[in-house]
Amino acid sequence: MSAGPSSQQVRESQGGDPLPPSPETIQGKFDLSIALTLSTWPALTLAVQNLWGGPESSEKREWFAGAISDVLRDTPDADVEFVEEFLLNVMNDEFDVNVEDNSGEEIAAKIVGLRKLTLHGDFAMVDAMYSRWQERQEKGGGGKVNFQHVDEGEDEDDIDWDSGDLDEENGENDMEMDEAPTLVKMPKEKVQPKVDDDGFTEVIGKKNR
Repeated sequence: MSAGPSSQQVRESQGGDPLPPSPETIQGKFDLSIALTLSTWPALTLAVQNLWGGPESSEKREWFAGAISDVLRDTPDADVEFVEEFLLNVMNDEFDVNVEDNSGEEIAAKIVGLRKLTLHGDFAMVDAMYSRWQERQEKGGGGKVNFQHVDEGEDEDDIDWDSGDLDEENGENDMEMDEAPTLVKMPKEKVQPKVDDDGFTEVIGKKNR
């Protein structure tokens, strides 16, 4: 026996508007968009491939995606600058890498934009990114890892982090191997204070190291 029509189908057949997506659906789509966006960040992929975050680099990347989702959930008014600073801090603290090619701002802008779209129930861009990911899987894409929330490790989605560029906005080609991002491997060392000509000690922030 076939299943009857859904409540949404009944509403539409009666001329009503479709029901809005549930908060769970919106959050799931946004989580997926974060994972797919991070998979296009060459700086992060390079750091994981070279184990710059230690033997647990892949696990750190799983945590990274969930941490972004949780931070934005707890900071509704976060803008691109806020997200970029968070991204760069994680890259520096967890992978000992200082990203200097402005790619952090690009990734942050995409995440913020996707957040606005998904909150309004617009999943077209996320679905397009996911479709491209699926196409790469069929052609033999990279391995899979789990999306992990910081406080909700049981909520996981399989995502291919090494499938290449999924930028559906610009239709850009995959990054060639010789197009390496500008990275500076940061050694774990104590930053010495700088004293100017007048004898005052200057405080050097992380971004100016």
